Amino acid sequence: MMTIKKIRCEILSPIHIGSGKEINPLEYIIRDGWLYKISLEKFVSDMDEMGRAEFETAIEKGDLIKLREFMADHINIERDTVYGVEVSSAIERIYGEKFGDIRNRLLIKPFLRTQNETTPLIPGSSFKGAVRTAIISELAKEKRPPKPKNFRDERMFESAIMKYDDAKNDPFRTLKIRDCLLQGNFTQIQTVENVSRSGEGTLHTTGVQITCEATRSILTGTPVEFETEFLFDDLLFKKGFMREKITLERIVAACNAFYRPKMEMDHKKFYKNSEVEFLSKQLLEVPLEANSFLVRLGRFSGVESVTLDEYRNPRPPGKRSVWGRSRNMIEGRYPMGWVKATFV
Repeated sequence: MMTIKKIRCEILSPIHIGSGKEINPLEYIIRDGWLYKISLEKFVSDMDEMGRAEFETAIEKGDLIKLREFMADHINIERDTVYGVEVSSAIERIYGEKFGDIRNRLLIKPFLRTQNETTPLIPGSSFKGAVRTAIISELAKEKRPPKPKNFRDERMFESAIMKYDDAKNDPFRTLKIRDCLLQGNFTQIQTVENVSRSGEGTLHTTGVQITCEATRSILTGTPVEFETEFLFDDLLFKKGFMREKITLERIVAACNAFYRPKMEMDHKKFYKNSEVEFLSKQLLEVPLEANSFLVRLGRFSGVESVTLDEYRNPRPPGKRSVWGRSRNMIEGRYPMGWVKATFV
């Protein structure tokens, strides 16, 4: 027996959920404010004999600039592209300035998409992972088990918190969340900048920039909503396999208890009295109804939002690296990953 609960989600700040791949300038063109992902198979199959000979000569010579120019001159947008995504004015400018530069490696991290690549996809697994982190963190605060020392201990720690000794008895087996398609012009290619805060409160870039496809949002002026479903498998509980029950009420309470303090901490530590304080205040002022809760999805959510309170042990790269001193923000301005979810 399955209980199905519909949920409506509002994207409060930009989200990036990556596909694990990057696309390079030979796989796309940018024209009139849009990036078009090229299907090389379609592009090559529709060439005439003379065009194919020119294309193959450029490949043999390894002339990347010639290849870019040839593809830009011969591309048929409707016929030869898989999908199109709007780009920010900054990305379009950079692309134009460096089009003829052999050193131009404007790599772009696309959003996760359906198998045919046409539609951005928010996977239910990302949502479920966010819910799981919140619930386990709140349970750990109640039960106060010893802090794990290594990966093996971490696995045992989680099973002890959730009261299961075998993966088949993991309480989260009883919860499934449907994937959601973002159908419409709901994403944009933008720059993610890593920023830190000076003693005077000014945010400044650390020099680390990533170009990626992220959603629009309420914070960026274009509201995006999507719906999904939470499916609770009541039969597994009735069989007695699970000792901890995942319920709608537990999800709402745990997510708000876990994520709301992270939003407040970010405001106090990074954004208060800075040039983007008013944007952070917009997030804090989002009303939460009795059946609403906050989650943080995707990459660039910040280590505090993806690890357990009081048991956090991040391992940033580099011997002297310290976590929690910077934030990744769209255009160095917009916090990332915030979603308001409401059971309806």
